[in-house]
Amino acid sequence: MGTFDHPGLMQDINECLVPFRKSQPDAMKAFGQLALSAMAEGALSTKHKELMALAIGITQRCSGCIGFHVKAWDDLQAAQG
Repeated sequence: MGTFDHPGLMQDINECLVPFRKSQPDAMKAFGQLALSAMAEGALSTKHKELMALAIGITQRCSGCIGFHVKAWDDLQAAQG
């Protein structure tokens, strides 16, 4: 069974977004705020929301989404000890 380089893909995505971040800083800031708001604690916990986002990435076979949401899950786990 082979493995996929999710960290490499995530780095490539981030590098491809650099020109857009420079040319459209307000849009990128707004998108970041939207993402933070969507994942904030509420009726559902941030953990549950992150797992649902990961499940959507898996069902859609989106390697970028999978990589970013696995990283976010790991970061949540690390922050909560």
